[in-house]
Formats: sequence, C-alpha cells, structure tokens
Amino acid sequence: MRIIFGICSWGLGHATRSLPIIRKFIREGDEVTVVSFGRALTLLRNELGESVNFAELSDYQPPSTLNPRSFVLDAFLSTPEYLFAMKREHRFVENLVNDGKIDAIFSDNRFGFYSINAPSYFMTHQLRILNPLDFRVLESGSEIFNRWFLERSAGVIVPDFKENGLAGRLAHGLSVIDEDRLNYIGVLSDFKHRPVPQDLDVFVSVSGFEPQRSVFEELVLTQMAGLERSSVVSLGRTAETEMRGNLRVQGLSSKEEQEVLLNRAKIVVSRSGYSTLMDLCVLQKKALLIPTPGQTEQEYLAVYHMGLHDYHCVSESELSISSQLDAALACTPPKLQHSVDRAVENAVGIITGTARLN
Repeated sequence: MRIIFGICSWGLGHATRSLPIIRKFIREGDEVTVVSFGRALTLLRNELGESVNFAELSDYQPPSTLNPRSFVLDAFLSTPEYLFAMKREHRFVENLVNDGKIDAIFSDNRFGFYSINAPSYFMTHQLRILNPLDFRVLESGSEIFNRWFLERSAGVIVPDFKENGLAGRLAHGLSVIDEDRLNYIGVLSDFKHRPVPQDLDVFVSVSGFEPQRSVFEELVLTQMAGLERSSVVSLGRTAETEMRGNLRVQGLSSKEEQEVLLNRAKIVVSRSGYSTLMDLCVLQKKALLIPTPGQTEQEYLAVYHMGLHDYHCVSESELSISSQLDAALACTPPKLQHSVDRAVENAVGIITGTARLN
C-alpha cells in the first residue's frame, strides 16, 4: 500500500500524535511519504529516519497576534492567504497522485491535503473553532467551513473518546456537523508507560511559539529557583544542561529522554495544548497546566478540565508553582478508556477500509 501523510506544522503536537499511525504502516511494510514543514518536519525526519520518503511543503502561518481584540480581524484578513495555501497543497497532492498510484491520503489538519482521485482521510480534534470573543455565530461558521472540507474526505478521524472525551466542545455537542459521520478512535500519544520509579518531584516542559515561549521560560525558572523538590525544566530549545541546587535545567531532549522524565515525574507543569493532554492521559500523570495567554483553545481546555477536576489549571499571571503543586497533586487525571495501540488500530482500519467505527 502507498500512503501519503500531510502533517500540519503548527507546533509539534500534530507530528507527535501522527507518529504512532505512521509507525504502524511502516511496520506493515507499506510505502509511506510524509509531507510537512519546519520544526515538525525536522522532528519527523529524526524519528522516522530513512524508513519513509519526505517532502517539504509549507502550510499555514500562525496568527500574527493573540490579542483577543484584534485576533478575529487578523484571522479574517488572513483568509485569502489560508485559502491560497490550501489550494497550493491540494495541487501538490494531485501532482503526487498523478505521478503514481496512491492508495490513501492522510491529513492531520491540512485542509487542502486531499485528492479527488484517491481516498482521503482527515484527522482533527477541532471540529468547532472557538474564538476569543465567544461569538457563537463565528463558531457555527467554523463548523460550516469544516463541514465543507470534511465532505471531501472518505473518513474523518477524531483522536478522542466518543464519550467523556478530552476535547470537550471542540469535538462534541456539535450543532452543524453530524457526529455520526465522525470516527472517534481514542487518544494518541507517542509516549509509553515505563516501569520506572517516580523519583522526580516535578517535570516542567516549556514549549510553544515565541515570544510566549521565552516569557514562560523566564517565569518558570524564576519560580522554580529554591524549590525544595527534585525538579527538571526542559526548555525546548538548544541550551547547555546545568544544575541549580535541586533543579536541573536542560535544553532539547530526545523523545526517549523526555519519555523517561515524564514517567519518573510525580507531577508535570506545562501548557494545556491538546496533544499534551493526550500524553498526560496516556501516562496517567497529574499536572499543573498554564494555557498560553490569548490561545483560545488552550484557555478553553484548561477551564474545561479544571471544572472536571482532572488537572489544576491557572493563568500565567496567577502562576505560583510552589503554592499550587499540592492542589494539582489532589486532582485525578481523566481515565484512559483504552490503549493507544487500539486507537492506532482503529485509525488504520478506517484508512485501509477494514473497519468503520460507529
């Protein structure tokens, strides 16, 4: 089987959650081509090596502002640019299909990554796009936009549980999209549980776009100084590892090293992105979550899971790690309803036509 994967390059979450599915096709001996851009493509190259073919294609520029007052206007003004990017990637896919037989096309949040000449599958957890001004008419409009594109797919894959899911209103209780046409496969993560001692009190992951990433880094390092608990801060950028009392500060970590640290940690401090929530659920880790200011999805997910008492969540302006860790430790992570392996099998079954979830 020949299959093309188109992976959105906004952050690394789309790449990491798609990796288990890509690895499954590789193990089955299928011919895989991966298309992405920037840091996401670099990560995929590092993880998959020479086992797949790679192609570079830029997708959509992140918003130029996260200010709620100007976000909607900025998104509106950027619409022609987004539509052009979608048209460009659609032509790219059609050219690949015309060059040789392609059995399936998989897109993780790349809207133009489909073909009319090959079965195309779209994966997303964000069927309803929230907006910082909470205009419900814009939410309905986003569903209509999504539905128009999803109707061009042979199947829509949602990396969440159908009942008691992690995504809340992003993928459940939809008003325009028919949820019976969606395939809720379960959560995805490239991390696995490891039977190691939980001898690390706190693991902090610094991530995201600049300049918010650097602001978060400075805030975390200031608050972690002098904390009388064994701790590791992963900066998510190139830096020398150094010890500061009980605190180890390190730069980029390999996937294996980060997996071990997450398994060792009694609690995780991080942003509240959806891929992070899936990782935490799979590893059954307690967490203190701090949404990126102005990122509506992260802010919603933080409030949603705070209400469920899954995780303790605070705004960046209210963060006080030393005084909030105990409240976070008192929370109970959402139940992992079934394994990632089963979620991967569900996804592969949909793509290959050997299974269809109801």
